[in-house]
Amino acid sequence: MRSKKIHKMLKINTLHTFFRSVLGARTGLFALAILLLMSCSAEKTPEKAAQSCGELPPLEYAKNLKIGDSCGVQMAEFRSTVGRDTLIRRFRRAAPLSKVVALSSAQIGYMLRLGEQGRIVAVGDGKYIADSALYQNVAAGAVAQVGSGPTLSLEKLMELQPQLVMSFATGGGQDDYERIEALGLPLMLTSEWQEEHPLAKAEWIKLYGMLFGMESRADSVFEQIKKNYVAIANGGVAGVSPARGGSEQQRASEGDSCPRVLVGMSYGGTWYAPGGNSYTAQLIKDAGGCYLWADTEERELRLPLEQVIALADSADIWINPGMFSTANEVLAAEPRAARIKAFQEKRVYQNDNRKGPGGGNDFYESAVTYPEELLKEMSQIFGQNADNGKNAPPDTAQPRWYRNIFNF
Repeated sequence: MRSKKIHKMLKINTLHTFFRSVLGARTGLFALAILLLMSCSAEKTPEKAAQSCGELPPLEYAKNLKIGDSCGVQMAEFRSTVGRDTLIRRFRRAAPLSKVVALSSAQIGYMLRLGEQGRIVAVGDGKYIADSALYQNVAAGAVAQVGSGPTLSLEKLMELQPQLVMSFATGGGQDDYERIEALGLPLMLTSEWQEEHPLAKAEWIKLYGMLFGMESRADSVFEQIKKNYVAIANGGVAGVSPARGGSEQQRASEGDSCPRVLVGMSYGGTWYAPGGNSYTAQLIKDAGGCYLWADTEERELRLPLEQVIALADSADIWINPGMFSTANEVLAAEPRAARIKAFQEKRVYQNDNRKGPGGGNDFYESAVTYPEELLKEMSQIFGQNADNGKNAPPDTAQPRWYRNIFNF
């Protein structure tokens, strides 16, 4: 059996060399990935059978995920944008899974929301886990740590023999999916982080319901999330139109009480911020804020610092100031931030209010599965800073993720 597996890997390596010489490194690796998927699934579910069953139905919000029945088998299709490439993968679940490896914080968050964290047999690095119970299980050795990116331990993965390894692809040097594929282990690349709507990210919980045989539970959780989110989102249907109509810029120019929101931070003279077609921009809009770059079409922006400073007097609120937790850290990294109105008026909010025992930021773990709570929290921030607080909603709950960096 072992010699047969070695023979198969030698054949794959030979094919890899051929594709690399003919098609180039990136395309060759992509072709190799296809061959690996076909090879690893040949004995169970041939890829040709998957194609003959037609397209999977789209979900309501998510653009990078499809779930459905294909030839009597539960199937998920997920799309990842990696640089200029688009990776489309399919995964067939023959039976509910019980042993999975989760290499991202969001993957853990979805499982926690469903109460299925007990199916996790390994994580990347335990220090980034915010959930205290799971953190303790990792610390006690009940859940393994396998590393990620260049530190990923292939030996540990092979020893665990998980039913599924969940990773992700960014196109950067930290990607590890090609090394995992070379092991022949079942692999899933999740891309919820590339979705542009908070409810689209939340809808990925249906994938985890499918993986663990909890479809009804996941559907019910999402429907409740959607109901609560829509009820809070600007008094209307989330993602469709603001309660008062018009764009953020129109509302601001008409004198409406719409706080103008700055996002991001400067590194080396370049300001990094989400674009108008992004998760953060949509969240700001649904919370009643006017994002400064709401009309841009990109998902990510890189702006000259001078352009941001020119808008300094119009920024009422500043959220997500990079990796910095205090006002002094912000000024040490970029002294010109002191000229920003929101900084001068001490209205700068960071999402690191809740951390795990090892310092892991819960925002990246649980906020993706609680967008209704996140929206409520952001709405309160914007309301408190609009019209000097006259229209602020009652603050009845302790903030879970956001805090003012000027308050200790």
